[in-house]
Amino acid sequence: MSRISSLEVQLSNVKTLLRTMCDAVNAGIHTLMQHFEHPNPNKLIKIVVLDSEIDNLERAIDTLILQILATQQPLGYELRLAYACAKIAHHVERIGDAVESLARQLVNGDIPDEKEIFLEMLSNAKDLFQRSYSAMFEGDLTLIHEIHVLDDKVDFKQRELYRIAKTILKKNTKDNIDKALRIISMSSKIEKIADLCCNWAEQIDLAENGVMRRKIHKQKYRLIFMDNVGGLQASIAASILYQNVKEIVDLSVVASQPMKNNNILNFSNVLAEFEITPQIFPIARITSMNWNKALMLIILGNFELPKEELEIVPFKTVQIIWPEINFFPDDLENDGKKFKEFVTLLQERTNQLVQIIARTQTQNE
Repeated sequence: MSRISSLEVQLSNVKTLLRTMCDAVNAGIHTLMQHFEHPNPNKLIKIVVLDSEIDNLERAIDTLILQILATQQPLGYELRLAYACAKIAHHVERIGDAVESLARQLVNGDIPDEKEIFLEMLSNAKDLFQRSYSAMFEGDLTLIHEIHVLDDKVDFKQRELYRIAKTILKKNTKDNIDKALRIISMSSKIEKIADLCCNWAEQIDLAENGVMRRKIHKQKYRLIFMDNVGGLQASIAASILYQNVKEIVDLSVVASQPMKNNNILNFSNVLAEFEITPQIFPIARITSMNWNKALMLIILGNFELPKEELEIVPFKTVQIIWPEINFFPDDLENDGKKFKEFVTLLQERTNQLVQIIARTQTQNE
């Protein structure tokens, strides 16, 4: 009967197999990028062969981890590491599947006209992969501290390709429909690679620290308040909401023209009567706004978002309109009765919003 290896040796064997698996996937991503620059279908066919090897490695890793749990009963860090390796192997295998699917699409078709955008997406996805790889096998966890920023760049480029596909679909011919669907499919797979690399980073964090800080940071909600009176109404609404949900939301304020004469700090004393602390939010112009990761757009009064901006707002973003919140800054500053009416309406609306956010968070936990 063969002797059971020590826990340290078994974990080392798992990481060795996992590194081999990651090297194979990394080679596939590199081949895809080369193909965009210098098309070579023969190299793409090798990716399909690599995918079978990756699947076999994942099964071998699962077997080793099961053996560790059955024979060693690890605790603490070793248990977290074994669990993380099993999850990471699954994520890497899914990355391999996405790479293989992209290779098949490129073998059977020409390089898309949007080559530069695809290359930029792939470059950022590869950077995400290499950061997670280095954190896993070289121990440099600083590389994954802000990994979600790179993921946002991939998401932004995906939306750009979606807009291009949408424009192509308007021509409504079979060739154009096929072309648009190919753009959507390929960009979705690259975005999936980026997301899986972030999942990988989260598992590394779990193994090392016992928490997944990257996931918590990334899932923080983003709400954007908008008005057409310089941002004053939106700033006060954001201040009221901030007091109740500051731990789970990021807030932004947008206006067609930033305020010149009126400032939220001018209302500090009257807001104090309502136990509201004014918060300073930078007021962005519509044209400079990044709509990425926006959960909700809250539109105050008769503000209207231009059509060209609406087209780049993520399709999952919820738009909420508060038409009754429609006051001029000078009236609010000079008429105590109007200001009281304004704050009362805002408090009613923001309380409803707090309940919606609370329910959403409960469903996601």
